[in-house]
Amino acid sequence: MIARDRLCRSFILIGDKGIGKKTFAGYMSMQALCERATGVPCGECRSCRLIEQNIHPDVITVKPSGKSANYRVDDLRPIISDAYTASNEGGYKIYILPEIDKALPAAQNILLKIFEEPPEHVLFIMTAERKEKILETILSRAVVINITEASEQDCLAALKDNGIAPDDAARAYDIYGGNIGACLAYLSGEGIEAVRAAEAAVNAIIYGDEYSLCKALFISDRELGLQVVAELSKAVCAAASMKQGGPKTKYLHSLTRGLMESIRLSGLIGMYEDLKQAADKLSGNSNVLLTMCDLGASLRTDSI
Repeated sequence: MIARDRLCRSFILIGDKGIGKKTFAGYMSMQALCERATGVPCGECRSCRLIEQNIHPDVITVKPSGKSANYRVDDLRPIISDAYTASNEGGYKIYILPEIDKALPAAQNILLKIFEEPPEHVLFIMTAERKEKILETILSRAVVINITEASEQDCLAALKDNGIAPDDAARAYDIYGGNIGACLAYLSGEGIEAVRAAEAAVNAIIYGDEYSLCKALFISDRELGLQVVAELSKAVCAAASMKQGGPKTKYLHSLTRGLMESIRLSGLIGMYEDLKQAADKLSGNSNVLLTMCDLGASLRTDSI
C-alpha cells in the first residue's frame, strides 16, 4: 500500500493479549513515517528512531480513562478536532488506539464520521482481542489484520534475546505456544497464578471434582479473574478444535487433551459461551467473587 501510495487510513489488529499487537502497531507507524518511504522501515532515519523511543510527536497513543480500562466518549472526542490539525513533522499523523474492543458503543460511534472521511494526513491503528465487541460499522471501515503466533523457532529465539534460559523458554512455550508476550509475562511471574488456577479448574472439570473447581475459581481480584477466564477460554477453544479434527495445541497440552477426551463437543461450546459471559461481566462492574462462583457452577453443569 505504501509503495503504491494507496494506504488505507484505518487498521484493526486482532489477537490474544501478548501476541504483539502493540509492537506491530509501532512497526506499522515506522512503515508509514520512515523517510525512505519504501514500506520497509530502515530503523535509522529520524522518524524511525523517534518511534522506537516512543517520542515521535505525530504518533499518538490514546489511553482510556474508564475504571475497567474502557474508552469513554470524552477519551475519543478530542481526536475529532485534533485530527484536522496538520502533523508536526510532515507526513501522517498516526493515532494508536489499543483495545478498541473495550470502548463502549457510544464511544465507538464518535469515531464513525472521521473514519468515513478521514483527513488526508491521518492514519488510525487500533488493536483488539475480541472482534465481536467492535461495531460492524467500525469493522466495515477498516482493514482487519489477524496477528498470529510466532513459530516455535522464532518464539524461542525471541525469549533467548530477552535473556531467558533455554529450559525456561521451552517450559513457557509448552504453555503459551508462540505468544511471546504471554511467555515473557509467565516467566516474570505475572501469569503464573492464573495458569495454576486454570490448570486446577481444568483438572477438576476432567475428574468431575466440583469442590476443587469451586476452590480454583474462588477469586475476588478482578484482573486475576479476567486472566483465569482467558486461560480457560484458550483451553476450551483448543479442546473443541481438536475434537473436530483440528491441529494439536501446545497450550496446556495434557489438560487440553483431557478436556477433549472427556467432554462432549456441545459441552465445550457451552463452556466457551459461559466463559465469554463471565469475561463480559468482569469487564463491567459485576461482583467478581459472585461472577466466578456462578461460572464454576455453569462449567460444572456443562461438563456433565
